[in-house]
Formats: sequence, structure tokens, C-alpha cells
Amino acid sequence: MAGKGLIVVGLLVGSLGCVQAQFDYSLRPIIGILSQHPLDSILEGLEDKNYTSYIAASYVKHLESAGARVVPILINQDDAYYENLAKHLNGFMFPGGANSITNSSGYGAAGAKIYQLVKEANARGVYLPLWGTREGFQMITYLAAGEEKWLTSCSAINKADRLTVAQGYMNSRIFAQMPDYVVGYLTVSNTTVNFHKKCMTPENFTLSGLADEFKLLATSFDFDGLEYVALMEHVALPIFGSQFHPEKNQFEWKDDEVHSAIPHTPQAVGVGQYFANFFATQARLNNQKFPSEEEETAALIYNYQPFFTQATSGFVQSYLFR
Repeated sequence: MAGKGLIVVGLLVGSLGCVQAQFDYSLRPIIGILSQHPLDSILEGLEDKNYTSYIAASYVKHLESAGARVVPILINQDDAYYENLAKHLNGFMFPGGANSITNSSGYGAAGAKIYQLVKEANARGVYLPLWGTREGFQMITYLAAGEEKWLTSCSAINKADRLTVAQGYMNSRIFAQMPDYVVGYLTVSNTTVNFHKKCMTPENFTLSGLADEFKLLATSFDFDGLEYVALMEHVALPIFGSQFHPEKNQFEWKDDEVHSAIPHTPQAVGVGQYFANFFATQARLNNQKFPSEEEETAALIYNYQPFFTQATSGFVQSYLFR
């Protein structure tokens, strides 16, 4: 069922440089996206509002555009549910949203469990990647800092930016594989878009101890000139985070005063596609699969139909779950 080919890839791990490692390479990666409690704006236009969680369809399309399939991860489930997924999926994604990143929300509680499972899997030698976007990025910083918040208030709603890369940025998984022209798009043009009120400053990145575990790869600036961490990756584990939204460039089209900054230039689309391709490639380095085709089929996002939610929310389409 799972097409695989044996490849040898070079990984940049911590300060060790380029290490050659052998992996069973999956041609059928499946990535789990964590759902969260639905926003009122998403449910507003629906006749039936009896849903407990959602995933913006742009995240699903983002991964599908890179040749991955998606499993929705429900919130408020028992530990066995998340443990089972960690044995069968090829990667995880924490999307952005408006839920608490602490265990006071289903999103935060499930995220903490998944983060623990990802670290345990990698400690056993199972290459299991995790990506966090916006709140997902912030949740990773919260969990990695011992469940302490080191975020600062900032003003970066509806703001497109270029990235300012950090010293040694090429010594990373993300940038080592990035074509020079994509690096140019990121560093010269406003090809990343932000929708957040909380930031991780470089100073707090260091004070929190995160700098001992993660590489600060790039920063951006809010409307008031505050510099904040825009992109990071773990020094040894396949854990990555962006404060910006790579998925919106291609797949979100609301054009009101709150969403007008989303860049749709060919350069911005190329940037979004690079990050999708990068993470799908990371997931391909994991060869886990479901025990049967029937169990795999039952878990996939194809069992659900997205709702058109652009009229009342910032998402063109949303998947909703009971």
C-alpha cells in the first residue's frame, strides 16, 4: 500500500554539520493537522452550528499541494487516540487560530500531548516531524520553555513582510534545501503575511532558554518596529515553526480591510509552495503507515466536505467536526 524507495539524505543536525543518514522513504506521506474549537465567525453562516472543532481548508490544501494527504486530529480525545496516530502518521501540523495554547483549551491540551509524543518518537529513532504556524508556533515555544509564556504584545495583524535572516541561517534544514531564488523572494520582497498580536522577541527567545534548543532562523518587524522571531527550527529534532502563514499566499482570498495584505504575487506563491514542499519532504522521511487500507481510508480528510465560510470569517473554506 505504501510506495517506498530507499534514499540517503544529508541532514543538518545541531552544530554537527552535514550528517549522512539512511531512511526508508515514503511516497505516500500522511500528515495530521490538529483541529481546534471553532470561531463564532465560522459558525455564524451555518444553519447547523453543532460542531466542536474545525480546520481551515487552506492548511489542508497547502499540504496536499506538496503531495501529502491529511488526517484531521480531533480535540478532547483520550491519550490512546493521540498515541495511535503518532504510530501511524508521517508528521504533525499545529495550525494558527484563536484558541489558547495552554491546556485550558482542547487545542492546547492535545498539542501538549502530541508535542510529547513527537519528542519521544524521535528519541526512539523514529523521524516524526512537527510544524507549527502562528499559534502553533507559539504553542511550540510555550511547551519547549517548560509551559511558560514568553510572548510579548505586538501589532502585526494583516501585515506582509520580508524576512531578516539570522547569522548562520544556512546551517539549517529549512534553508539548506531552499533554492537561491526563494531565499531572494523571502529576504527582498514582502512574501510572508502575519496575523498575530503576540510575538516572541529575540531577547525572550534567549532568556526563555529556547535558544539552547532551537535555532532562530529569521525575524520580522511589527507595525511599531518591534523585532520578533518569524522562523525557527529545533537544533536536532524535526520540529519547525513560523510566526507567518505560508498557506495563505495560495489559498486564502478574502480581501477586506483585515485580510488585504495577503500577498498573491508569483513570488509569494512560490514561497508558500516551498514551505509546503519542505514539510511534506520531511514527512516522507517517516515510513509509518496505518495497519490496513480500511483504517487509513477512515482517518483521511476525504471523509469530510469543507464548508464555504468566507462570508463571515477570514477562511474561504473550513472543515468542521462533531
